[in-house]
Amino acid sequence: MKKLMIVSVMLMAAFAAQAQLKVAPKMEKGTTKTYATTMTTNIPGQGEVKITADTKYTVSAATADGYVVDVVSTDVKSDATADNIAGKLISASQELMKDMTVSLATDKDGKILGIKNFNELKPKIDEASGKFADKMLKEIPQLTQLMSKEALINQINENLTEENLVRTMQANTSVLVLNGKTIMTGAQDEFVNEQGMKMKRMYFVNGKKVTTNSSMNMSKDEIKAFIIKQVEQLAPEQAEMIKKNIDQVMATGMLKIDMKETANYEFADDGWVKTLKTEATTDTMGQQTKINTISTLK
Repeated sequence: MKKLMIVSVMLMAAFAAQAQLKVAPKMEKGTTKTYATTMTTNIPGQGEVKITADTKYTVSAATADGYVVDVVSTDVKSDATADNIAGKLISASQELMKDMTVSLATDKDGKILGIKNFNELKPKIDEASGKFADKMLKEIPQLTQLMSKEALINQINENLTEENLVRTMQANTSVLVLNGKTIMTGAQDEFVNEQGMKMKRMYFVNGKKVTTNSSMNMSKDEIKAFIIKQVEQLAPEQAEMIKKNIDQVMATGMLKIDMKETANYEFADDGWVKTLKTEATTDTMGQQTKINTISTLK
């Protein structure tokens, strides 16, 4: 019996060793990878919106601590119609950052450490935000009933701070997100997603393929603070009323938020992502929004 137990432990250890993967893509100055990405969003009452783009990753320099990776999105297109306000807003950050090069500092495994050129990007982002707000208000006059020009610009810029840009690069939809991780089946971690929600993530490894399942991991107070922050950004004139009534509304169970994300990564022999497919589902007060993203190495 003891011998059988020892053999079982050895087999389990061998299985665990196989069901893990160190993600460290091969990098050297001049390395270039381009991905074609399609993001499809289903919004309640608004219909489907599709955004496509090519994103190019270029290792532009090697440093003492790692590398500099230049990221630029080109050929960004959205089919959001003029009457699809939510779709237009979702497309905003993608379209605004078109042709802007973001220089990422990484460690030797390609893990993102920060943005080297954000001070250079900030004036360009501010200018683009103002132009986009003017365009949106002209194309969709009814938008003024929901928010002012200043609130719209603030909402756009809130998503394009240095912290949020790094968060976007580290999101489940990013081909760089797993860089530097040694992943084992059953391992878990926590992160904040692109929407600012705290999530818990579990990993599953199968050779050069990794699947992650994530679910929202927020307390009632954290959800309350999240909702108030969103209202302050989108409709600041309504913020005080929301603050006064949110406890009562949440107590009724009417104001519920939940989110789940699934991501499937397949890696090439050099450690770079070959294909990435993600699905995110958000339930808000009984309304469900789905975002499906597919990125493929060209």
